[in-house]
Amino acid sequence: MKTGRAFRAATAAAATLLAVVVQTSPSRAATTTTTTAPPAPGAENVAPGVVVNSWALSPAGSQDPSQPGERPNLSYAATPGQVISDSVTLFNFSNVALTFRIYATDAFNNAEGAFDLLSGNKKPTDVGSWVTVPQEVLALPAKSQATFPITIRVPAKASPGDHAGAVLASSATQGSGPDGKIINVDRRTGSRVYVRVAGPLRPVLAITKVHTTYRPRLNPLAGKNDVSYRIENEGNVRIAGKHRVSVSGLFGLGKKVNAFQDVPELLPGQGVTVYASFNGLPATFLDSANVKLDPSDVEGKKLGVVSRSASTIAIPWTLVAVVAIAYLLAYARRAYRRHANDEAIAPRAGATPQRA
Repeated sequence: MKTGRAFRAATAAAATLLAVVVQTSPSRAATTTTTTAPPAPGAENVAPGVVVNSWALSPAGSQDPSQPGERPNLSYAATPGQVISDSVTLFNFSNVALTFRIYATDAFNNAEGAFDLLSGNKKPTDVGSWVTVPQEVLALPAKSQATFPITIRVPAKASPGDHAGAVLASSATQGSGPDGKIINVDRRTGSRVYVRVAGPLRPVLAITKVHTTYRPRLNPLAGKNDVSYRIENEGNVRIAGKHRVSVSGLFGLGKKVNAFQDVPELLPGQGVTVYASFNGLPATFLDSANVKLDPSDVEGKKLGVVSRSASTIAIPWTLVAVVAIAYLLAYARRAYRRHANDEAIAPRAGATPQRA
């Protein structure tokens, strides 16, 4: 069904996030084309009186700008000083009119390594500051859509490599926080923006801050090893890959290896901290953790395996305690025997000789 495909294409290209809203005033008149939007799948089943809020922003279609294009995002290869022109389409699938704030911002990787965006009240300093839209506030009637141009002006001194952000359409609403207070919520959806600036490219994914801690158990063969490490993009292009960690005791005893896991796509200068735990590791006085990283660029090209290790003290305290107790018992037994022998000899040594 055409309308279903349009809705799916638009929403697939949009990334929905929440942030605190900051209202801004329009900068200049919009140059937009407004038409009727296809209904969202299932919208015809909505009960009368129920308000539906649903919208999406996606790259405009190349054949028909009013329809969602096939592009998953706004991606460009550019040179410093270049000006890029493109268009996006905002679909208001809602059954009510909505007013949107249109703006661009910068991207980063959050604590989980996922693609994230600056909140609406933070000023972008990278690709988000390169993007301009014809107006910052756009009102759309229910079940309508608007196509409007965007302009990306790459600075003459832009650094080589990848720059990431998004063009967003946000609609403010109010809700209540955990304490019951009213809060302003910025509901937003949009299309990612990737600009690769020409120049020397450095795909570098590094392992840093490897730390391991051994946690002994009563059974010296069943300890726990906690490992943490950070994977950082020290280059200037987007990069992903796979990683895994192994732990072992002295001379490789009790080695355990987890399966390779995906590294989320990390933007330049971004990173993610990884945590892993292993049970059933013997305490061999010195345990080690080894992290292996197999990075690849956005085209899937392998970049060479990287590894780093760290060690920790793993004392088998139960075994040490048993040996210590055995030593103390043996020492006490020897001391008792010496004392008993001394007492048996002492009366003979001090006896008075008898006369004949």
